[in-house]
Amino acid sequence: MALLEVRDLKTHFFGEEGVVKAVDGVSFSVDRGEVLGIVGESGSGKSVTSLSIMRLVQDPPGRIVGGQILFSPKSGGTKDLVKLSEREMQDVRGDRVAMIFQDPMTSLNPYMRISEQLSEVLELHKGMKKAQARERGIDMLRAVGIPDPARRFDDYPHQLSGGMRQRVMIAMALLCEPELLIADEPTTALDVTIQAQILELIAERKDAAGVGVILITHDLGVVARLADRVAVMYAGRVVEQGPAKAIFAEPQHPYTVGLARSIPRLDDPSHKRLVPIPGMPPSLAKLPSGCPFRTRCPSALPVCSERYPEARTVGEITVSCHETDVARVRAAGEAA
Repeated sequence: MALLEVRDLKTHFFGEEGVVKAVDGVSFSVDRGEVLGIVGESGSGKSVTSLSIMRLVQDPPGRIVGGQILFSPKSGGTKDLVKLSEREMQDVRGDRVAMIFQDPMTSLNPYMRISEQLSEVLELHKGMKKAQARERGIDMLRAVGIPDPARRFDDYPHQLSGGMRQRVMIAMALLCEPELLIADEPTTALDVTIQAQILELIAERKDAAGVGVILITHDLGVVARLADRVAVMYAGRVVEQGPAKAIFAEPQHPYTVGLARSIPRLDDPSHKRLVPIPGMPPSLAKLPSGCPFRTRCPSALPVCSERYPEARTVGEITVSCHETDVARVRAAGEAA
């Protein structure tokens, strides 16, 4: 049984302009010791998916309107996180399931010292005494690369740089040794050296403790390095998913092909130009009929405006696209 299985998850936001279907029927699973990379442009639904798993979508205006989030901890039994009360969810959140948030400045309490925020997690979930929690917190700050951790432990968030605040968030997420770690752009504010150190730390937890990881990022290089499987999101849906090696070697969806062609590669000739995906993602409140990518797709077919494509399996990859000739997809992209 998978550590986490998301089935047909739907999270909508209700406002004056109508219903925004930020997550609209998303399904995927994460096994123990596996990294699932979720990629896509801004507004594709990646972060809302992670917030839905954590049950942190603000209501109103957002609400989980359908689907299941099945979590199977080591202690036994399977819990549908959608159905848990807030009190029950508090016992899971931060302990068995933890999240590294994208913006550390808005995630850390500016009025509390780092020591208080880290110790609170350990005292609440692990029942540690203050001295024990302090020692554990300092050790974790050291593990994520914060210099002189014993001194910085009592700093306020504003006394730390953006990269150091991000490392504090990572330390907080790893404190209780969660079984599932959701990392939303965990290395965005970090330099290359610290980024490599953090990715190595996440990989170590995955291998040593069998932690399942959901890695949300725009950086396909990070995904290629760390992820075992990849889910590509567009307009609130997963349009393609499968083993990372298969998707990077032979992407099937025109959107995935476009993402791969818009990033630089070390093995490309120096004169090769990057090819951006034309147009902009559609408004989730006013999605076009049929496939929402059709207005930007160089190989769109008449049927693409009529109905959303059913998911089909191509080798190890599951893809939602009406076009079945991948060679034609790539050729159309080259000509665009």
